[in-house]
Amino acid sequence: MLIRLRFVFVLLIGGYTASGQSIQQPITLTIRDNLMYIPVRIDGRGPYIFLLNAEVMGTARIDRRVAKDLGLKILGFQQNTSGNQVKREFLVGVNQLSTTNVSHSALQLMVGEYNAVVKPQLTDGLIGQNFFDGHLITIDGPNHQWAVTKDTLSRRAKGVLAYSRPFVVRGTIGARVMEFNLDVSSNQAFLFPKSSLTGLRFTDTSDRPVMTMGSTSFVLQEAILQDEIVLSGLRLINQKIYYSDKIHQISIGTAFLKDHVI
Repeated sequence: MLIRLRFVFVLLIGGYTASGQSIQQPITLTIRDNLMYIPVRIDGRGPYIFLLNAEVMGTARIDRRVAKDLGLKILGFQQNTSGNQVKREFLVGVNQLSTTNVSHSALQLMVGEYNAVVKPQLTDGLIGQNFFDGHLITIDGPNHQWAVTKDTLSRRAKGVLAYSRPFVVRGTIGARVMEFNLDVSSNQAFLFPKSSLTGLRFTDTSDRPVMTMGSTSFVLQEAILQDEIVLSGLRLINQKIYYSDKIHQISIGTAFLKDHVI
């Protein structure tokens, strides 16, 4: 069953398009540090640069600097949990938040700090799970374009993968059927729980990068997976992956998705 919930991420491997889909007025997609950003207008001003983040509940969040510059009115507070930390964040009123042909009105947005370190291009906010409810998103990573339409997908269209939970699609590794989480908030290509590799063929490398999730940092182990990964029409052999016992699900991040149309 093809279910359209929150962000609609359907893997269209190798440039395939789904039946009934029309890409209209593609907008430039910014890809930086293997993360995806789109232009957003706040109360008609902007555009501001918002990070696509599938882990954020609700419509969006706004950076404290932008909220202050726009003089947005504080409406209250909301508790926010990140890792082991619990914070009490401001809620500000936004009359209209819009991008391309999607617009939301009369919003209360949580304010956060998304620019702890000054970067060449700042992050003005986060686009959350519900911003594109009821829409089909097409992200063309290789051409740095994205589009939002009201089109629908057919399960019979080539390259379409159905899912029953948001962003989780089924594929195979070797002879095993496994679930893969499509995660644009991750800048890694493939992340694996250590336990999921039991029985699979892989070889560790010498690379052990440090990853931070919330307030917790831990070491990832890089490995080359010899068993074939199959996702729709895509077949991957000797794929580089990272694993840890701190990872809880198999995730495919932007470092991989940016090279495909989803």
